[in-house]
Amino acid sequence: MDALIMAGGKGTRLNLDIEKPLLPILKKPMIDYVIESLLNSKINNIYVAVSKNTRKTRCYLCNKYIEHIKNNKIKLLETEGLGYINDLNQCIKYFSEPFMVLCCDIPLITPKIINNIIEEYHRLKSNCNNLESLCVVVKKEDYLGSPSVVMDKYVPQGINILSPKQGEQFEKLYIIEEPILNVNTLEEKNIVERIILKKQ
Repeated sequence: MDALIMAGGKGTRLNLDIEKPLLPILKKPMIDYVIESLLNSKINNIYVAVSKNTRKTRCYLCNKYIEHIKNNKIKLLETEGLGYINDLNQCIKYFSEPFMVLCCDIPLITPKIINNIIEEYHRLKSNCNNLESLCVVVKKEDYLGSPSVVMDKYVPQGINILSPKQGEQFEKLYIIEEPILNVNTLEEKNIVERIILKKQ
C-alpha cells in the first residue's frame, strides 16, 4: 500500500508565520514525524501533496529527502492548494489501488499504528468485499485536544484508507486507543511535545 500526505494547506488556525508542515515539534519539523513513521512501516511509496501555500515545505523536503526522492520512494505532487478535498481529488489519479491518506499535522503517528491500520483494513476487506474506505477515529472522550470535526461520538484522526475513485465511498470506522492529535493550535503543539518527551 502507498501513502499520501496532505501538506498543501494554509494552516491558518495556528496563526503563525510558518508553513504548517514545518512547524517545529521539539525543534523538528512536524512533517518529519509523519514521513519517518511511514518510512519505517509497511507502506511502499510515499506521496506528498504540496501547493503554492507550502513552497518552503517543498524545498525542505527536496533537500532533506533527496535520496528517497531520487529512488522514487518519496514523490512530491503539486496541487492547487484550494482545500483538502480539492487537493485530494487532484491526487487520486496517481493511485490504482487503495491508499492511505494522512494529514501532515499528526506527529504522534508511529510505524506500529500505521501497520495496525493496514492490517485492520485488510481484515475488514476480507469480510466485506464492498468496503471502499476506512476512517481512523478516536472516542471523543479520549481525544486530548479541541477537535475541529466530530462524527457522532468520534473524532477523525486525519488518517484514512481510500479507494482510487471520485465520489462517496462505502466506509467503516476503525477506533484506535493510541493518543494521536491533530496539531491545529499552540496548545495542541504543547500537548504533543509533552507526550513525546514522556515517551523518551
